[in-house]
Amino acid sequence: MKWDNVGLLVGDSRAKAKLGGAVVSIDLTAESVATAKRLGYRLIVNHHPCIFPSSKGLARVTASGASALVFEAARAGIAVVATHTNFDVSALEVPAAVSKALGFAPIGRLFDEPEASFTKLVVFVPKTHVEKVRDAICAAGAGKIGRYDTCTFGLEGEGTFRGGEGTRPFLGVQGKLERAREVRLETVFPRGLKKRVLAAMRESHPYEEIAYDLYRVEQEPGAVGLVSGLGMGVYGDFPKPVPYAEVLRRVKRAFGVRGFLQTEPAPKTVKRIGFVPGKGSSFVRGAGLAGCDLFITGEAGYHVARESALNGVAIMELGHRESEVFFLRTVEGWCREWGLRAKVLNTPIQSVRT
Repeated sequence: MKWDNVGLLVGDSRAKAKLGGAVVSIDLTAESVATAKRLGYRLIVNHHPCIFPSSKGLARVTASGASALVFEAARAGIAVVATHTNFDVSALEVPAAVSKALGFAPIGRLFDEPEASFTKLVVFVPKTHVEKVRDAICAAGAGKIGRYDTCTFGLEGEGTFRGGEGTRPFLGVQGKLERAREVRLETVFPRGLKKRVLAAMRESHPYEEIAYDLYRVEQEPGAVGLVSGLGMGVYGDFPKPVPYAEVLRRVKRAFGVRGFLQTEPAPKTVKRIGFVPGKGSSFVRGAGLAGCDLFITGEAGYHVARESALNGVAIMELGHRESEVFFLRTVEGWCREWGLRAKVLNTPIQSVRT
């Protein structure tokens, strides 16, 4: 998201020191910095950015105040990475895990805007390399429409070119007009995957200079299919309507919560359910359009929840941090795949006191 701040926020990407391991946590906390120092880990992976953009940018980093933890991590040589909305949009492990834990079949993702953020790619490829380029860009996330993948279109024609001084043409020779059988290969991809798809195109394409076009596509998002880079969360159906009391039991077990806010009156049964982690208020409308009986999120806000309930969609608010527990589990799994030791922390920022 344009308002977000993700990636390496503290540290040196060129550093040669071994990581040792990673601390995985929702926020940068005193506990996460102390744990990384104690274990000798040189990386902390957070969900929420420890440095948030503003109109003036980060004014100062000092040993006290709001930037104290950033200062301490940098002084200790600990890198801090944030994977926030980029994770929520791209990591399909979370929709898969949530739907499995709650027992519903995923149908699609939820959207906060009426139009999807698609880009169309048109690239001109020599006929001999069409399959190689198609496979590469589709593996990078292009060509997914609903529950279909590798969706492309090709039209054969003649391409012409002449290499100038200093060129090394893949076909023909420098200084001579060449004619080649080429295919106009077209596909679409979620706008957030632009760098990845174009990198795959360049790596697989044989030409020294690649002719390609990018077009903004304005269309409603597909109603079905889990597409990385498009939408957030998940919605789906239980095999048959589930009593609300049973849904509550599954939610408590899956997210490790003892309580939550819910709109009244609660539905007697739930057939279609939706979920978006964190602050999901902007996805409430999408949950209604998808036909959800119940929408689960971290926080929605009183007036949004009330309006949603009046429109027939019950809202369950787990708490912001509590709803993002699957971030911790997913990144921990990635660390195992990378052969990296991980220490997961879920430090509470808020608590209920009586």
